[in-house]
Amino acid sequence: DPLTKEVDTLVQLVLQTYKLKKLVIKEDMLKIVNKKYKSRFHEILRRASFSTEVVFGIDLKEIDSVKPSYALVSKMDLPNDGRLSRGRGLPKTGVLMILLGVIFMKGNCASEEKIWEFLNKMRIFAGKRHFIFGEPRKLITQDFVKLKYLEYRQVPNSDPPSYEFLWGPRAHAETSKMKTLEFLAKINDTVPSALPSLCEEALRVNKEKVRKYSAIMAFWGGDPLTRRVTMLLQFLLSKYEMREHITKGKMLKIINKRYKEHFPEILRRASKCIELVFGLDVKEVDSKGQSYTIVSKLEITEEEKLSGGRGIPKTGILMPLLSMIYKNGNRATEEKMWEFLNVFGMYDGEPRKLITKDLVQAKYLEYRQVPNSDPPRYEFLWGPEAQAEASKTKVLEFLAKVKDTNSSALQALYKETWGDEEETASGREWAGAC
Repeated sequence: DPLTKEVDTLVQLVLQTYKLKKLVIKEDMLKIVNKKYKSRFHEILRRASFSTEVVFGIDLKEIDSVKPSYALVSKMDLPNDGRLSRGRGLPKTGVLMILLGVIFMKGNCASEEKIWEFLNKMRIFAGKRHFIFGEPRKLITQDFVKLKYLEYRQVPNSDPPSYEFLWGPRAHAETSKMKTLEFLAKINDTVPSALPSLCEEALRVNKEKVRKYSAIMAFWGGDPLTRRVTMLLQFLLSKYEMREHITKGKMLKIINKRYKEHFPEILRRASKCIELVFGLDVKEVDSKGQSYTIVSKLEITEEEKLSGGRGIPKTGILMPLLSMIYKNGNRATEEKMWEFLNVFGMYDGEPRKLITKDLVQAKYLEYRQVPNSDPPRYEFLWGPEAQAEASKTKVLEFLAKVKDTNSSALQALYKETWGDEEETASGREWAGAC
């Protein structure tokens, strides 16, 4: 094909411009295209755009300006513009998007054998250096795992040991199943609806995000700052999950600097939501308010276990439970507890394991048979860890904050955040957390 050379040349210009963080000027692109093919420039540009997107994970976005030009936007926020190593190599975002797609297609969990089977079809082999992606095994089992885009773990009870891949927390934070599905469809020259079961799941997850956003809208009355609160909330939760430092500068970048004057109010609202729903506190690290950290209100050391291996703890419901027990004379029957949880959209199933096993094993709750009850009935009390960490003062402060909040909106927010255990069943999706 006589256009292939022109397409390759244009791709090289795009990558060089991307490294320099500049716009791609249409005039510059026309200069490097052979005069014989100028009349076919749009075809050359279309093919070059396709290559940069599917191979390197970079989108060319046409922007309105006096001088026709294009912005270059990475599909994911990998370090060093997707090159991983500063100053060298080529962007690795494309292969990451493909891996996320394979994992999604395989039911949100793909065996190592299936991953390599797919990569081999792309002429990418373990132990054989690739001219774009470097040493593939290190890239997918170390680099992407360290950056928390992939989770690489041993299959439970496998002997000899076998391994599998899942989406990591950062992948959940930076992309979505629908975006991944659109990427896969583009590679296969089709549309997402041609993959009905995957499309249905991606749409379901998107609907869940919309529901959660609607719950936050109700929580804050739906004013113009609500969307910024939601964006900041997602950002803070992803940073907590990745145990990364949070700076005021990065938060301003997330909410858009146009909202700088509203930043204190936006941060206050996001902090309150995180505290009431997830049991986490946003704390200033320095006196100038330039950096922050997020800590559990109860200094829980078993967060990973209680959250099913993910960083957002399921213990956000613990403070309401302790409050419920306290208000009922320091003990609450199981019937009362479920009556309370049902209000928050939590029903028997996974929540039962959380309150009767996980929180009991972690010694935050005590679950015991009511003395002399026949047939047996059960009740909850504070466990020794709760008595050591959650003073009555903390509980009273929590109750005061809840009292000062629209209770029906708070219930909706709890319901949307903790009530959907279907997500857990289909790959334990962390869908942006509100």
